[in-house]
Amino acid sequence: WSSPGGIVVGVDASPAGDAALRWALREAAARRLPLTAVRAWVNPALGVAYPVGALVEEMSGEAADAAQRLADERLKLALEDVPDGVETRAVALNGATAEVLVAAARDAALLVVGSRGAGPLSRALLGSVSTSVLHHAQTPVVVVPEAGPADHAPARVLVGVDHSPESYAALELAVEQARRRGATLVPVQVEDPISRAGGQAGPPHTDPQANARHGLLRAAVSVGASSLLVEPEILVGHAGPELVAAARPHDLLVVGSRGRGGFAGVLLGSTSTHVAQHAPCPVLVVRR
Repeated sequence: WSSPGGIVVGVDASPAGDAALRWALREAAARRLPLTAVRAWVNPALGVAYPVGALVEEMSGEAADAAQRLADERLKLALEDVPDGVETRAVALNGATAEVLVAAARDAALLVVGSRGAGPLSRALLGSVSTSVLHHAQTPVVVVPEAGPADHAPARVLVGVDHSPESYAALELAVEQARRRGATLVPVQVEDPISRAGGQAGPPHTDPQANARHGLLRAAVSVGASSLLVEPEILVGHAGPELVAAARPHDLLVVGSRGRGGFAGVLLGSTSTHVAQHAPCPVLVVRR
C-alpha cells in the first residue's frame, strides 16, 4: 500500500506526533495535496507463548481497531486548526512503524514524522522511528519537534549549503518552501574553523566573507530565488551545531542527505542526523 503524490504523516498520541500532524495538514492545505495519516500496529498475539487461531484473530482485530480509532481521533482533533478543503484519510496498517511509514510514503511527495514517540526515550534523543525513517525513506522527510512557545518573528526558511550536489537539491526545495510561505530564504554556509585558519589569503582588497555571501546569493538565484528576500549567512564551526543554533522554533530548516534511501541504503550523514535530532524547528531532509 502506498499514497501516490500526497503527504503521509505518522500518527501517535505524543506531543511531537500531534505537532507533526498539524504541520503536515498545513503543508497539505498550502500545496493542495491529499493527506494520509498512518498508524502502524503489530499483532499483540505475537508475544503470546502458544497462541491459538481464535486468540490470534481476536487480538489482531482488537489491535487493528484500536489503531484505526487512534488515527481517526488524532486527525479529527488536528483538523480543527486547519482550513477546510484538505482531502484527508486515516489508515491503520499492520507492521513495524518505520517500515510501514517508509512503504506508505514510497510514492508520496513528503513524509512527516514527530521527533519523539510516546515511548520512554530521552527528550534529547531522536526517537528510534524517526531515526529509522530518516535513514531509509526515499522521499523527502520532515521531522517535527514538540510545539514550542509562541514566536512572532518573521517567517524564515534556512538551508544548509556546502556547494555539494546534495545541498543544491536542498536549496532548490528551500526556495519552493520560502516562496510558498512568503518567507525569507536564509542560505547558511558553515566553514570549518581549522580549514579557515589554514586557508590562503585571497587577492588584495577582497573580503572572504563577502565573497562567500555572493556565492550563496548566486546559488540561490540559480535555482529560482530572484523574487525572494535572501539573507545569506556565513558561520564558523561545525555544521550540525551551527545550523541548530541559527534556527528558531518557527523556522523551517532544510538540509541535504547523501543517503540513497531504502533499507539497504547508506546512512544519513552526521550533519543531517544531528540537525534532525536537536533543531528547535521542523527539519526537512532532502535526498538528491
